[in-house]
Amino acid sequence: MNTLIPGTDRTPTISFKDGVFSITGRSYMENSVEFYAPIKKMINEHDGPLQVEIGLDFFNTSSSKCLMDLLFIIDRKCTSGSECKIKWSYRTDDEDMRDSAEEFKTLLKHVPVELEEIDE
Repeated sequence: MNTLIPGTDRTPTISFKDGVFSITGRSYMENSVEFYAPIKKMINEHDGPLQVEIGLDFFNTSSSKCLMDLLFIIDRKCTSGSECKIKWSYRTDDEDMRDSAEEFKTLLKHVPVELEEIDE
């Protein structure tokens, strides 16, 4: 399954191709639950290895909840025998995003999470 959802000034770019799921940009839309529902479904229905790449600049509270739900789905997939990993990139000067990534990482029990600082 190959999917590309172009980002806007309020929604992230979503790419899902050959077992690599990528989410980049900003996520602060009014109805995060509606936006993320089909993405959660795609991840749930995916069989096989899964690599997740996160490169968000900003997300609001409702997006945070949806992202956590999405990451919990991935974490459960790891317990069912699927090979999964998450790489979360954030700008070196973005302490808030680093703190968020570290907090999310502590909540996941099975999927390995790599945090990466990037200079931009």
